[in-house]
Amino acid sequence: MDGRAIDSSVWQAPGVGAENFAKTVIGWSITINVIMSMGTFHAALLPTELTLVQQAVALLMWGVLIYASLFIRPCLRLALNLDALVIVAFYAFATVSVLWTNLGVAALMKAAALAITTLGAFCMITRVDIDDIVTSATRGLLVLIAASALCAVILPDIGIDQTWMHKGQWQGVFESKQTLGFAGAYLMFFACYRKIAGQGWLPFLVTFVLASTCVMLSESRGAGALSLVACALLLTSLWSVRCMQVYAILPCVMCVAAALLILYFYTTGYDSIHAFDTTIDFTERTFIWQYAISHFDDAPLFGFGINGFWTNPAIYDYFNQNHGWVLDNYHNGYIAILVETGFLGYFLFTASVFLFSYKVLCLIAGRAIDRLHCALIIGFVFLNCQTNFTETVFLRSTMFTSVLLIAFFLAICRPVPSSRVEPRELEQP
Repeated sequence: MDGRAIDSSVWQAPGVGAENFAKTVIGWSITINVIMSMGTFHAALLPTELTLVQQAVALLMWGVLIYASLFIRPCLRLALNLDALVIVAFYAFATVSVLWTNLGVAALMKAAALAITTLGAFCMITRVDIDDIVTSATRGLLVLIAASALCAVILPDIGIDQTWMHKGQWQGVFESKQTLGFAGAYLMFFACYRKIAGQGWLPFLVTFVLASTCVMLSESRGAGALSLVACALLLTSLWSVRCMQVYAILPCVMCVAAALLILYFYTTGYDSIHAFDTTIDFTERTFIWQYAISHFDDAPLFGFGINGFWTNPAIYDYFNQNHGWVLDNYHNGYIAILVETGFLGYFLFTASVFLFSYKVLCLIAGRAIDRLHCALIIGFVFLNCQTNFTETVFLRSTMFTSVLLIAFFLAICRPVPSSRVEPRELEQP
């Protein structure tokens, strides 16, 4: 036997072992991250004064992921093109926008968390295969959904919402039934993807039925419908490249729709949508939308800064006095971006979405991305963009699915081959 071959294998073995160990650590860090970051736990399970522990653990897991990624060779190399520069510029601008807030502890912590998770998104997507990310995230969501179902059946005082507005609806381990609904919706989507990727029928059916049950019994009809639509997009993308190309444009369409919605409230001053004789307020969400947009002129270019709007006592108290209730939540991710980062931040975000769609079309035309991964990314981005019409998911600094959105945007920032090639990995599955 060649002595040089023996020496080579001896020296390579520890590196390979360290890399595999690092991948295992990252996989479990993602799982724990999902469990801790997808929503605030019920006060009976985790006292309200300890809710920061969830965010701390989630950030710790991002720190573990970033460190472990140093021992893994890149599996995806990104190109520093316009699409990458714009998406990085948007999150960098959102992070530094804390400088023109009141510089409270909460705002500073959110800005720091956003910087850490954005770096974590880059490390994750360049070091870990997309299928492995989905597997680890699915595992975490399954733990949450299974625990929620068990809690609703065995501990109904915790697992079922007993308030007058939502009496009888499941909320599981979370403090709100909406959180359970959206966690179940994401699990349905990932379960569908994993089945297409080759998972067996039994694990798929158990996961999908459990997730859909929690969605239905939490009465999150919107989240369930969006998840089914995203699953349909995933399936039809694999049947037809033309469908995939059409779906790639949907995020742009939703950004335009969001801009028109914002313009409607800004120009009319209405606190609800008036269509003929019908008034639509989306369970009073439009009251929040109109109020936030009415303050746009107070900081039009740079916005109020991240976490700088609802923390203003005058703004918070005035809404509370007029409505008798107040939530430090915009219930619309697009409006959150506009109000907190201003016109400049909203322009950067919209530009990143348009460049995302354009780059996806280029990658499809150049056959430069795995078809199954492309369908997953398109479906997931659609699910997030649509969700943000009624919930605030963009710029959630620690929520795993919000960070995964950054990772998927970055995953598209890869070079496009100059010539049309047809590698085996892109053939019809």
